[in-house]
Amino acid sequence: MGVHKDGRLDLLNILKYFMVLVFIGYIVFLLSRESADDVPIKTLEENTLAVISQEGMDKGTTQDLKRFYGLNVQDLDGAALYIPNDIMSVDELLIVKMKDESQAEQIEAAAEQRLETQKTSFEGYGVNQTKLLNAAILDTRGNYFLFVVSKDADKALEAFKKSL
Repeated sequence: MGVHKDGRLDLLNILKYFMVLVFIGYIVFLLSRESADDVPIKTLEENTLAVISQEGMDKGTTQDLKRFYGLNVQDLDGAALYIPNDIMSVDELLIVKMKDESQAEQIEAAAEQRLETQKTSFEGYGVNQTKLLNAAILDTRGNYFLFVVSKDADKALEAFKKSL
């Protein structure tokens, strides 16, 4: 057996172990990226707002969150809300960090209800508004939820996804 210890075999064994370690490291990296449960709501808010026009929107309050969505901020891990700032605007952004994925159904239903209310309000006369509302994006990823009505809704979704 001592004949095979010519240095090359040792190098191959080292390379094998190195590749196994790299592979394990890569899997750990992928798993940690998949469960991004620790991204602060502020980071998501800033990254999403960076790619959409805030024209037509003002930052909403916890009372607005309750009034428009029936959600209590205390029940969530965080929320960022931007609401239309005049009667003819429909631009809106809601980002929620849930305490638990079991809240997803309730939050999605609240956003869908809000969207339907807005569609009904502009039905028949708000052509541009209705177009934006019909292109609204609702997206749930793990403990995070995004609802956006904007001409830049697709950009907002991309920024949201990249942040997680």
